[in-house]
This record gives sequence, structure tokens and C-alpha cells, in this order.
Amino acid sequence: MLTEDARSSVLFLDVASMLEPLGYSLVETSLSEHKGSVNLRVLCHKRDSDITTEDLEKIYNIIYPRYSIKYGRDLSLEVSSPGINRNIKDIGEFRVFTGKHVKLYSIEKSSYISGLISDADDEALTLSSYIVEDIKESGDEIRIDYGDIAKAKLDYITEAKEK
Repeated sequence: MLTEDARSSVLFLDVASMLEPLGYSLVETSLSEHKGSVNLRVLCHKRDSDITTEDLEKIYNIIYPRYSIKYGRDLSLEVSSPGINRNIKDIGEFRVFTGKHVKLYSIEKSSYISGLISDADDEALTLSSYIVEDIKESGDEIRIDYGDIAKAKLDYITEAKEK
């Protein structure tokens, strides 16, 4: 099941506040400490285009100085993109990936549904140009409550076919 709380952590909010003004969306953060070293992992998405290695380098150079002061020399920072077939973990990610193709499993329909994320609000996700795979139903738009989604992931295969 999808979570609803990953985007409310202090770390997530802090890193997001650094990236949002620059046109990047934060997808996920994680912080772990092991034997005196700190590992910080940041996954970012560029709103208007694909993220490049130059973008990731820029993000690294923004985040590292701030957290190296906080954690010292034993900080390891990994900055990366979410990947083309990312498993969506938090409902807030649907807003980040608006305009991207997604494939999800609907509990109500007992089937996978593929489509383009056209809107994501607090209660539900709206897919355009959708296909319900098992029953071969398709249409212009479908609204799916988050509670109906068992799992979801980005669907790069469908997106690549359309390009």
C-alpha cells in the first residue's frame, strides 16, 4: 500500500525547500547512520524535462555544503533520479509525476490500469487515456481513489511508445 507521510519529515521538507525554487521536485530522501558515518540519499525529478547529470551535480553542490556542516566529514551524499520504472511509494509522488505515464493495480477492478497522470489531489488520482488491462476497457479519463491503489509504478514503456 502507498504511504501518506513520507513528505512530512523534517529532512524532506528541508531539502525540498532548497530544490523547489530551482525547478526540481524532491521525490524521496533517506538518512542512515552507521558506525559514525552518515549516508544521505536524495531522489529528484525535473519538472519540465528529463534530469541530466549536470542537474544532479548542481543539486549535489547545493545540498552537500549544508549537510556536511551538520554531519561533518563522514557524510556520504547520493543524488539521483527516481528511474524510469520507479515504484511509487507515497501518494505525494503522483503530484510530482503529473504528465508521466503510470501503471497501477486497482483493488476495485482487480486489474492493472495504465494511463497518463493528468491530476492528483488529496483524495484521488486522475488518469487520461487510460486502459484497464484485464477487461480491455479504455477511455478518456478515470478517477481512482488512493485507497483503491494497491501498488503503482512509472510506466516508461508506454511513454516511450508514444514518443
